[in-house]
Amino acid sequence: MGETRFSLVVEDMTTNTTVKANAATASMKDYDFEKNNTNTGAGGAVVLTLPAAASLKGQKTRIQVTVAETVTLTPQTGEKIYLGGNGVASKYLLIAGTIGNYAEVYCDGTSFYVTSYSGVLTKEA
Repeated sequence: MGETRFSLVVEDMTTNTTVKANAATASMKDYDFEKNNTNTGAGGAVVLTLPAAASLKGQKTRIQVTVAETVTLTPQTGEKIYLGGNGVASKYLLIAGTIGNYAEVYCDGTSFYVTSYSGVLTKEA
């Protein structure tokens, strides 16, 4: 039987408690990154441009689909979002428009990494 690391579970549960609704395409601010970002109120696809990775070292965010519309995360030019070990500079991450889908994204100050997700996510090749 596997080992449960409750300290990690508790840390996960206590982060991203502030919710920000993103009903339209926007550029995320540094202070939005530590929030649980949703697409609540969206009437169509939402594209969120991430802040510069250098300003977010050690931070994470959750992008949660609450309306049946896709959410696209776009890094700054030259920066990468990794999904399953694949990270290509300046390419987007797409979260399918199914309510309940989400992606948790961590930033190391250089790149972004999907650390957990639910549903269908695809990475631009």
